[in-house]
Amino acid sequence: MTANAVPLSARLKGVVDALPLRPGLRVLEIGGAPGAAAREVALDPGVPRFDLAFACRVGALDGRHPALYEAALRGIGRALRSRGALYVDTGHPLHRIEL
Repeated sequence: MTANAVPLSARLKGVVDALPLRPGLRVLEIGGAPGAAAREVALDPGVPRFDLAFACRVGALDGRHPALYEAALRGIGRALRSRGALYVDTGHPLHRIEL
């Protein structure tokens, strides 16, 4: 945990723990509101593309707003490097979506 981080809920801690993180990865939290989980994985500003993205309770990705799904994937795909990965919290806790 970073020095100024807010403690994570058990659900977000499970998501963060399930991510395939390693030093040096650029991580994008989608729909993170205050960004507590992003701070936990030490989001590093300044690099244009991300290696990994994750989303927790984002309606466009978890089935609540299916009409937005394809547009959301296109936008996320533009934010990720060519071999970047997207993980969505589906309660298992994560599902990898191939872009």
